[in-house]
Amino acid sequence: MTGQGVARGRELRRMEFGPDDLRRVREIVRAIAGERIPDRADNAVLAVHEIAVNSIVHGGGHGVLLIDETADSLVFTVEDDDGTGSVPEVLPLDDHSTSGRGLWIAQRLSDRLTIEARPTRTRIGVHLRLAS
Repeated sequence: MTGQGVARGRELRRMEFGPDDLRRVREIVRAIAGERIPDRADNAVLAVHEIAVNSIVHGGGHGVLLIDETADSLVFTVEDDDGTGSVPEVLPLDDHSTSGRGLWIAQRLSDRLTIEARPTRTRIGVHLRLAS
């Protein structure tokens, strides 16, 4: 499920966000997903919310949401200025953990999760297939 490279298609929306913008992130995701994949809009909202929260907590307090439509998917990409150069990992579920589940949740709710980490930038893509 985790793969290299975030697919780019026709850009539908781009939004910079910070801690006070999470509600707006959810509203935008719900509006776009609701039009194109209404039966999976809730999955899109929760998955992108989890990634956006991670971006705020681990990526300098802010990020950019990009929403693209490819030939077969909606791709919700969250970018941030990580700066650590480390690759975020999808950790196994632990009954005793109180955090660290965001990527795991996003992976389970999406058709594919892509993670791209560079020395100064992290990009995580939540891919949801369009109905055929």
